[in-house]
Amino acid sequence: MNPALERKLKYFLYCRKSTEDEDRQVLSLSSQIDEMKKMAHRLNLKIVGEPLYESKSAKAPGREVFNELLTRIEKGEAQGIVCWKMDRLARNPVDAGRISWLLQRGIIKHIKTADRDFYPEDNVIFASIEFGQANQFIRELSTNVKRGLRAKTMQGWRNGVAPIGYLNNLQSIKGEKNIVPDPERFDLVKRIFESYIAGHYSVRQLHKQAKKWGLTTRQTKRQGGKPVSLAHIYRLLTEPFYTGHFHARNHDTGEKELVKGAHEPMITMDQFELMQGKLGRKGKPQSREGHFFPFTGRTECGECGSMITAEEKYQIICDSCKHKFASPKKDACPKCKRKIADMENPTTLHYIYYHCTKRKNPECSQKSVRVEDLEYLLDSALTRFELSSAFSQWALEELAKDNDDQIKGQRVEIDSQDKRYKDVVQRLQNLTRLYTSSENADQSLLSIEEYSPQRRALMEEKHSLESARQNTGRKIDEWVDWAENSFSFAAAARLWFETGTPEQKRDIFASLSRSNLILKDKELSISLRNPLDLYAAIAMKYPNTTKAFEPKNDGSTKEEYLPFAVDIPSLRRGRDSNPRSSFTRMTR
Repeated sequence: MNPALERKLKYFLYCRKSTEDEDRQVLSLSSQIDEMKKMAHRLNLKIVGEPLYESKSAKAPGREVFNELLTRIEKGEAQGIVCWKMDRLARNPVDAGRISWLLQRGIIKHIKTADRDFYPEDNVIFASIEFGQANQFIRELSTNVKRGLRAKTMQGWRNGVAPIGYLNNLQSIKGEKNIVPDPERFDLVKRIFESYIAGHYSVRQLHKQAKKWGLTTRQTKRQGGKPVSLAHIYRLLTEPFYTGHFHARNHDTGEKELVKGAHEPMITMDQFELMQGKLGRKGKPQSREGHFFPFTGRTECGECGSMITAEEKYQIICDSCKHKFASPKKDACPKCKRKIADMENPTTLHYIYYHCTKRKNPECSQKSVRVEDLEYLLDSALTRFELSSAFSQWALEELAKDNDDQIKGQRVEIDSQDKRYKDVVQRLQNLTRLYTSSENADQSLLSIEEYSPQRRALMEEKHSLESARQNTGRKIDEWVDWAENSFSFAAAARLWFETGTPEQKRDIFASLSRSNLILKDKELSISLRNPLDLYAAIAMKYPNTTKAFEPKNDGSTKEEYLPFAVDIPSLRRGRDSNPRSSFTRMTR
């Protein structure tokens, strides 16, 4: 076409990008518009109206702005199109056919791209090749993506964004990206599961606790960093991903199915099913009618590994024939047919049994355990670390002395930190004064290349010293509070357990062990939580610590019965580290 004729034509400027992230586009919309305007100005092409643009994939028909473009061209508002490439116009054969037909009929007289011109008199094969390449790219991309998703699923990795508590590992090479625990949120989310399984909170209460614990959504470029919503808590409690599984579509049947994942699980499948029993089908809590079972959710079967559950049984002894029968759903004695309502003085029996759910092995041979027997086993566990109040008082006095020694030693450290801090501040002031002085206007005394790294190093040292000064002394104060509270628990836990409500027993039960308790052959194995494991060792080493005593004023009895001072370093290490689990086995 004659360039003079091109200048008489009217053109629409059309730009498109897919809905993917802008960083992955060859050119963003604004960049495309700028480039096309410059090209049109350079070639003296007349652009009518505002640029037409949209953020939508062209792999299928149905783009609103594209359809508007062709409709307006058919009405004669313009006779040409300026765009970056032909694949901006179409990547599917339907839209490509519309463009080609309008071009062949001369309704579109000119399509100008960044590297080529298309006219009605051209061989149709040129436009067909461009559109065909664009369409084939989409088809191959779809096939490759589906193949990659299938391979990733077979390797045990869920596609898409990892749920809260996990992170997509973006550091791995393409094709090998996996999902890893989020170091900031993994333990917090796990705490939510443990609290709900143990029955400490309802879902709404758990939502409030999650805010107090500081659980927030992951911060992204545009959103996140906010406390989790109530709906998020419900989704979290019903998401099987946390068991080490995830839902994936079977490419043969098209149905979704649960597959085993390769990521680190937070909870077991038994615990997940236990939670679903507490939640309704729509994720709403079911009403808790009947008895409260404080020892479920934290006890496992030692034979098959399934969780331990509880159930109630009621029986009635007929006041007439003395026959004993189960009362639920019965209104009369099955032997003498006497109505329960007519019995003047029937004997009612109530039993609570704990037993294996047998979910992992229906043939599990473990028998049920009466709640009284289980409470006896737990009471026996409490006696293993029970320390007398007299011993606790004496020990706290010894710890206070040790605390004073620690503080004296820290004063030297504090003085040293203060001296170093003042020195750093002085050096930082001198450096700034030199750099900003009038004598250094031409940077002959200190250049920016010399000033910046020196200032950065001094600022880092200053921040480090500020943090150290704040932390000095805090650990000892926290440790003393911890020691006093833990001694009080060790001294009083057994009494609380004997006289407490089921809810209080549940709290003591949860505080007792750092992991699930193991019940097998009517024996209870407990991995005592720190510092209870250390107290159990002390009680075993010094048996008199579990009995009341009246130490002499001269302190001789203290040394005779309670040589505890030598164990203070062990107690301090127990607070600052994670000692090995101390297993206690209780037998009825």
